[in-house]
Amino acid sequence: MKKNQSYDPSPINQPKRKRATPEEMQERRDFVVEFCREFSPVSVRGVYYQATVRNLVEKTEKGYKKIQREVLQARREKQIPYWQVTDNSRSFYQVKSHDSLSNAAESFAYTYKRDFWAQSDTAVEVWLEKEALSGVIRPVTNEYRIRMVPTRGFSSETIVHNAVQDAAEGGKDRLLVVTLYDFDRSGQDAEAALVGRMQEFAEEFGIAIEHVKLGLSHQQVIDMGLPTRPAKRESGADKKWPYDFACELDAISPNVLRRMVAEAIDPYMPQHQRQLIEAEEEHERVKIRMMLSDAA
Repeated sequence: MKKNQSYDPSPINQPKRKRATPEEMQERRDFVVEFCREFSPVSVRGVYYQATVRNLVEKTEKGYKKIQREVLQARREKQIPYWQVTDNSRSFYQVKSHDSLSNAAESFAYTYKRDFWAQSDTAVEVWLEKEALSGVIRPVTNEYRIRMVPTRGFSSETIVHNAVQDAAEGGKDRLLVVTLYDFDRSGQDAEAALVGRMQEFAEEFGIAIEHVKLGLSHQQVIDMGLPTRPAKRESGADKKWPYDFACELDAISPNVLRRMVAEAIDPYMPQHQRQLIEAEEEHERVKIRMMLSDAA
């Protein structure tokens, strides 16, 4: 053993973090409940990032677990409805069925939606890196009735090809792609790969790709004062990342994220245009109920 070799002190000898007081724990719980109520639906990681901004927990895995426990307990104690917290990591599958024809008729009429984009020469889609944020973004994509695609990192060749093919076969001249990816090496690489492959497929199908990089950029991290983490330096690709830090989309407040997405889409489908289609849709819904109730 080299005489001058130094070692980090053992965790046993390091000073222990001060335990949270009952007042601090209550403050943390109050924040979790109020945040979920105001910005629902939200992800647990999104709650955690906003808690770190307010210095309610440390920016560590231990801090994340504290928020995770608070969210779980608050739901079990009926302070937070379960629907206010999204979990897209697990799915279930079931055939939709009805107990009668009249019930099926009412269900169909209720869910009937006109395609806002049927007469548009542009198809609009939102592609995001994280499945966990799909619940946060979904209210906006539902409002504008567009496709949202969580890629869980790098997107598959098939889903990119199919998106361009669907736009072309739907008679569109252009596919507007709005992207949301983390500000780190893997997120930025995944976004660049997605847009590059879309451009290649677009040439094949004879349509144009318009890309709106909605986030996350270096300037946004600075301007928004978002909490960061040290950049990974594990792989050769990681070491090429030119910044000392990284930042995740979850650090942006849910209402800000939703507003960003809505402002990017609205010029292509403004509110007055959507309202005209919705008025026609309501008349058609009445006709559907009448026709199907006669059949029942």
